[in-house]
Amino acid sequence: MATKKFSPTKTITHKNLENVPGNRPGVYRIKNTSDDILYIGKAKGGRLPDRIAEHKGQFQGGTRFQYQLTPSKDAAERLERKEIREWKPPRNKAK
Repeated sequence: MATKKFSPTKTITHKNLENVPGNRPGVYRIKNTSDDILYIGKAKGGRLPDRIAEHKGQFQGGTRFQYQLTPSKDAAERLERKEIREWKPPRNKAK
């Protein structure tokens, strides 16, 4: 199975969020302008663009995002835990 990668980093704007698939679960990273990861979250079922939009401005400097689609809610939960353990974002609790 090929390794999936996160999307290129984009600014959280209405136009960029329109291009995020909203019909699949996935994991997203909220980043600042220096590309530091501030938060990692998951969208279990078709709410990926909404979940990213909810975080705009929630974290100081959190104006950019990346995402990765997953085949299932369980896969999104596993990937989220793995990413949090690896990156230790300051706004996440360890999982």
